[in-house]
Amino acid sequence: MDEFSTNEIYEQLKGKTLRIYWYMLRHPTPKSARAIQRETKISSPSLALHHLNKLTSLGLVRTDEDGSFYLAETVKTGILSFFIGSGWFVVPRYLFYGLFYIGVLTGTLLLFPWELTPQTVLLIVVLLFSIISALYETYNAWAQRPYHT
Repeated sequence: MDEFSTNEIYEQLKGKTLRIYWYMLRHPTPKSARAIQRETKISSPSLALHHLNKLTSLGLVRTDEDGSFYLAETVKTGILSFFIGSGWFVVPRYLFYGLFYIGVLTGTLLLFPWELTPQTVLLIVVLLFSIISALYETYNAWAQRPYHT
């Protein structure tokens, strides 16, 4: 990957290549080109192999001695920059912002005295707005993920 800039990788990670890369992020164990083709619903094994070779040339994927492909490098470019994690746990990063604000709101309601002052109302409104914004962005990022597995 050293020879390619993030912009060059971004230009190459589109369409079916991105779909295969996303699949490999979600399923990090080595898999054959045929298995990847079936799981990603690519029309033919040769087309899947073409995209796997493109990922290999970018340094993102390698092959083992059995000819199975595995993830060699993770990049955060394009839509991928909105996600964190690996394996089955790949989620939009906005989810953690939403969970943080839910925790702050819960703590505020449980730990502070319940007086309806302008400051309390403002705090609750700001926290609710933050929660709704973060969860909305989480939903949007999840809806735009490259491949629905």
